[in-house]
Amino acid sequence: MRNLWTIARKELRGYFDHPTAYILLVVFLGINLFFYFRGAFLVGEASLRPMFDLLPWILLLFVPAVTMGALAEERRHGTLEVALSHPISEYQFMLGKYVGNVLFIAIALAGTLLVPFTLLVGGAPDFGVIVAQYVGSLLLAAGMAAVGIFASALTRNQITAFIVGTAVIFALMLAGTEVVQIGIPALLARPLGELAILPRFANVARGVIDLRDVVYFASLAAAFLALGYWLLLRDRLSHGSRLYRNLRLGTLTIVAIAVVANLFGRYIPGRLDLTAERLYTVSGGTRAILRDLDDVVTITMFVSRDLPAQVRTLERDVSDVLRDFRRYGRGNIQVISKHPDRSDEAEREAQQLGIAPVQFNVVSREELQLKQGWLGLAVRYADEAEAIPFVADTRSLEYQLASQVWRLTRTQTPKVAFVTGHGERTQSEYAAFNRELGRTYEVSTVDLTAEDAELDSDLDAVIVAGPRRALDARSRALLRNYLARDGRALYLGDGVDVNLQFLFASAVADSARDFSEAFGIRVNDDLVYDLRSNEMITVPGQIFADTMAYPFWLRALPAEEHPVTGGLNSVFLPWASSLDTLATLGDREFTPLLTTSEFAWQQIGNFEIRPDAQLFYERESLRPQVLAYAIQNAVAGATVPVPAPPTSVAQEGDSAAIELADTVAAADTAVRIVDTEVFAGPPAGRVVVVGDADFLDDRFLRNAPENLVFALNAIDWLTQTEALLGIRSKSPTPRPLVFSSDVQKAGVKYINLIGVPLAFVIFGAFRMLRRRRQTRQVYGS
Repeated sequence: MRNLWTIARKELRGYFDHPTAYILLVVFLGINLFFYFRGAFLVGEASLRPMFDLLPWILLLFVPAVTMGALAEERRHGTLEVALSHPISEYQFMLGKYVGNVLFIAIALAGTLLVPFTLLVGGAPDFGVIVAQYVGSLLLAAGMAAVGIFASALTRNQITAFIVGTAVIFALMLAGTEVVQIGIPALLARPLGELAILPRFANVARGVIDLRDVVYFASLAAAFLALGYWLLLRDRLSHGSRLYRNLRLGTLTIVAIAVVANLFGRYIPGRLDLTAERLYTVSGGTRAILRDLDDVVTITMFVSRDLPAQVRTLERDVSDVLRDFRRYGRGNIQVISKHPDRSDEAEREAQQLGIAPVQFNVVSREELQLKQGWLGLAVRYADEAEAIPFVADTRSLEYQLASQVWRLTRTQTPKVAFVTGHGERTQSEYAAFNRELGRTYEVSTVDLTAEDAELDSDLDAVIVAGPRRALDARSRALLRNYLARDGRALYLGDGVDVNLQFLFASAVADSARDFSEAFGIRVNDDLVYDLRSNEMITVPGQIFADTMAYPFWLRALPAEEHPVTGGLNSVFLPWASSLDTLATLGDREFTPLLTTSEFAWQQIGNFEIRPDAQLFYERESLRPQVLAYAIQNAVAGATVPVPAPPTSVAQEGDSAAIELADTVAAADTAVRIVDTEVFAGPPAGRVVVVGDADFLDDRFLRNAPENLVFALNAIDWLTQTEALLGIRSKSPTPRPLVFSSDVQKAGVKYINLIGVPLAFVIFGAFRMLRRRRQTRQVYGS
C-alpha cells in the first residue's frame, strides 16, 4: 500500500510539473462553467443540474486526455521496465497510476466547488443533492479513468490510447440510449442497457446514492483495471506458462463477475436519499396510512418483460417504491407483478382496469416497428380498484399510490364546492385542478344567486375563484354564516382585469374583493411586479426568438413555515395582486404564505403589461409584497340575517342588507333573525386568500405543477385532511435564484468563470518558475 501511494503522489506531481495539465484544467473548467452559467441564469434556478447534465460529455474527452499517457508513455520511453525493476509489483504500479489520475480528475472537479457556495448569494440550493452529484461525478470519473488506464496499457502511442479510451467510453454512454437500443436484437438490448453509464449517473445525480449504482461503477473500474493488468503482464510472461493461464482466468473471472453483478444486481438493497425534502424516501404520512390499514390492499404492477432502455430505469424505481410500501404495510400491502405481453389473462385484466399499452419503437427483422408495452399499477381493496394506466414519472408516485390506498380504505369522503353566480371561475376552467380535487373530495357547484341556494354545514370547504361581480347581500350572508359555523374557504381574488388581446391591465371595477375584508384581508386593485424573482418568457424576434424576464409573472416564495407551503420552494403566480391585513377582530391569526422578493412593487391604474413595458419606480420603494395568507378564526362566531332571494343579482336595496350584515358581523353574539337559525360562539373558520385566480388555469398548470400542489395543500389544510398534505409536497419544485443586482449576478458568474481558472494559471506559473529556479540552482552547484 505504501508503494501504491508513492507512485500515486509521483504521478500527480508529474502532472503539475508540466503546462499540459494546467491547459487541461483551464479548458475543462472554462467549458463546464461557461455552459453552466449560460443556462442557470436563464432558467433562474439555484441548482447544479445543468452542469451535471453536461458533465459526462465533457469527461468523455477530458478523462482519456488525462489518462492516455499513464502507461503508453512509460512503454514508449522504456521506463516501464526500469520502474518495475524496483521492489514493486505490477499491480501496485498500475493501481498507483490509476489513483494518481483519479486524484487529478478529482482536483478538476473540485474547481467547480465554489459554484454552489456562490449560489447562496441569490438562492438556497439543495446541498444534499449537490453532495450526491459530486459523489456521482467521482464514481463516474473513477470508472472512466479505469477505461483510460486500460486503453493506455493497450498501446505505446498515447494518441491511439486517447482514441481507444474515448471510443470505449462513448460506447458505454450510448449503450442505454434509444438510438442504439432500437438497432440491436431484443435479446441483447436489455443486458446492454444494464451496462450503460448514463442512466447510472443520472440516478445518483438526482440526489440518491443507490448501492446498485455504486456497485456498477466499482465493478466497471475493477473490470477494466483487471484487463489493463493483464495487458501489462501479457508481454512479460510466457503465454504457455501456468502463471499466464492463471492470470487470464482471473481476469476473465473478474470481468464476468462485474457483468453478472450488473445484469442481476437490481435486487441489491440499500439507498441513501440526500435530498432536503427526502423525495425518494417514504414519508411519515405514507407510513401512517399504511400502518393504519386493518385489511389487505393489493397493488398489481402490469409490466412488459422487454421494456425499452428509456423506461427500464423507471421500472426499477417503481419496484423500489412498491418494495417500500410492502415493508411499511406490515403484511397489509400485497405486491403482485403480471406480464400482459406474456399472458392473455393478464392482458384482459389490465384492460378491465383501464391500463392500456403504450407504443414503443423496436427493431425487428431489420425494420423499425411499433410494439406494445405496459408499465401500469392497480390498487385493489375489497371490491373497489383504482389504476395508474402508465407510470411516466416516479416523482409523484408515492403520493398517487398513498392517496389511492387512503381513498379506497377511508370511511367518509370530504365535500368541497365551487361557489358561482358572480363571474367566478368554474370547474371546467380549472379542469386539471378539478380533476385532481375529485380524486380525494366529492366536488360540487353551488350557485349562490339561486333561490334555493344553501351552504350546508356538511360542506368541508368552498372555493371562491375570482368573482368578477359584486356579491349581493344574500350571497354575502350565506358565505358569512357558513364561515361562522367553522366553515372553510379558498378565496382567489383578482384586483386587476388583464386584457390579453391588447396586453392591457385595469382595475376590476365591480368585484367581490371587498368581501374578503369581512375576514380581515384586502385584495388591492394593483398588479405586482418583481424585478428579480420572475419567469422567463420567449418573445418572437426579427430573426430568432428572444428570451427575457417578465416581471408580472411572479415566482412567489414561501413566506413562513406552514403546512400549505411545506416542501414547496416557489409558486408561479401570473398577474397577481398584493394583499393587506386589516386591523379587525383581535383573535384572528394571519400567516403569510407567499411573498415576492425584496425587489417588488405594484402597478396601479390603467397600464400596459407588455414584456418590454416601461416600469416606473424608485429603488427605495421596492419591498416584498405578500400574495397569499392563511387565516384562522376568520369571522366572529355569530350568524347574520339572510335576505330573501333578490329578483336580480344586484339591487339598490341590497345596500341596506349589506350594512345590516356588517353590523351584525361585528357583534359578539347573534340575534334571532328570519331565514337562519340562531348561532353564537367564538371566532371560527379557516380561510386561505390568494391574490391571483389565474395560477390554477390549465394553461399555466402544464408548466407549473407546483401551483397544483399549493392549491391542493390549501384545500387539505382547510378541511384538515392532512394525511396526504406532506406527501404531495414532496414533488420537486424549482429553487429560485434571485440576485439583488446585476453587479452581484455578474460577480458570481465571473468569480467562477474567470477567477477559478485564473487561480490555477497563477498556481501553475508560480510552480513552474519555482521548479525552473530550483533546477538552475542544482546545475549551478
